[in-house]
Amino acid sequence: MTTEPAAPAAPTTRPPRPRGDIWIQRLLLIEAAFCLALAVTSVKLIPFRRLAAWSSRRPAGARLMPPDTTDLEVLRADADWRQSWRIGRLVAVAARKVPFKAVCLPQALAGQSMLRRRGVPVEIVYGVKRDTETGGIAAHAWLEYRGRGFLGHEVAPDHTEIARFPSDRARGPE
Repeated sequence: MTTEPAAPAAPTTRPPRPRGDIWIQRLLLIEAAFCLALAVTSVKLIPFRRLAAWSSRRPAGARLMPPDTTDLEVLRADADWRQSWRIGRLVAVAARKVPFKAVCLPQALAGQSMLRRRGVPVEIVYGVKRDTETGGIAAHAWLEYRGRGFLGHEVAPDHTEIARFPSDRARGPE
C-alpha cells in the first residue's frame, strides 16, 4: 500500500498578523465609536462656525502637512498615510455598527480627532453638488492626507470643494 505525500499548503498572500494586533483593532474601533458619538452630539449642539474653528486649530507642536503627492509608492512608505488609512477604515466600520446615524461630517470629525491625538496632520474637505432629484444641493465631508482622500472620499469626485480645514494649506518639507 503506497501513500502519496500530502500536497504542500498553498502560500498565503498575507503575512500572519501579530497576536496582539486584533486587540489593538478592537480598541481603536471602540475609540472610533466613542468619537462618533461625541461628533454626532457636537454637530447637533454646536454651531458650524465653532466646529470649523475647532477643526482648523492646530494642536501645539503638531507637524505640518507634507506636500501633496500622486506617487503611490511615496504614500505606501509614509507611516502617517498607513495610520490614516487604518483609522479611516475603522471609523467607517464603526459608523455602520453604532446604534445612531453617523453620516459624513461626524465621521470626518471623529477621524480627524483620532488622528490629531496621534500627531497625524489631516484635512477635512467640504464639498457640494447639485441634487438633480430635488433641485437643491447636497453637501459632503471627507478626510484627506497629502491630497489623497481616505475617509468618505469615494463620492468626493462628484462634489465641488468649498472649504478645507485646516484652511491655511501650510506645507512642511517632504
